[in-house]
Amino acid sequence: MECADIAVAVLAAGQARRFGSDKLMVDLGGMPLGAHIAQTLAPMDFGWRFAVCQKGAALARYFEDLNFEVIENAAPHTGQAHSLHLAVQAAERTEAQALLVVLADMPFVSRAHLAAIAAGDGLTASSNGAAAMPPVLFPRAFWPALLAAEGDQGARSLLREAHLIGAQSEELRDIDVAADLPRPNSQ
Repeated sequence: MECADIAVAVLAAGQARRFGSDKLMVDLGGMPLGAHIAQTLAPMDFGWRFAVCQKGAALARYFEDLNFEVIENAAPHTGQAHSLHLAVQAAERTEAQALLVVLADMPFVSRAHLAAIAAGDGLTASSNGAAAMPPVLFPRAFWPALLAAEGDQGARSLLREAHLIGAQSEELRDIDVAADLPRPNSQ
């Protein structure tokens, strides 16, 4: 599939309960952790770009500066599925043939890996060798199932059907707690 036929949505409205503060605004290499994926996606030719952020989130301006349409999630406490619903609803307003879902707390995903997922044929997910995970490409036929997803599990049950594209665990690492951040000399 061509990138121009794909809408990309960065889910950036999590509450970071385990982290203890707004982890997406923590400095990582001179920019907020949550802005890394926006920087990675910015030069790619996706037809539509969305970022689902908490209402009033400081991170939203980073996405706006990179031409993402920011969608406010006023109910982040309801779980990741609500952000996913908002992303799908935004994509439904476009002519996109697929939705690429990316998480803002995964700052190390490479442009090459995103391109490989976007080029997938059908439902395509990332894999660290142990599990299917985001980034995930959902063709339009899967969007009704995404809208039915609930809670923090989001679309995990759908990933059992996905074609998997492997990447190193480090590239697919998400930041859940402060200890997940790289040490200053390991960046």
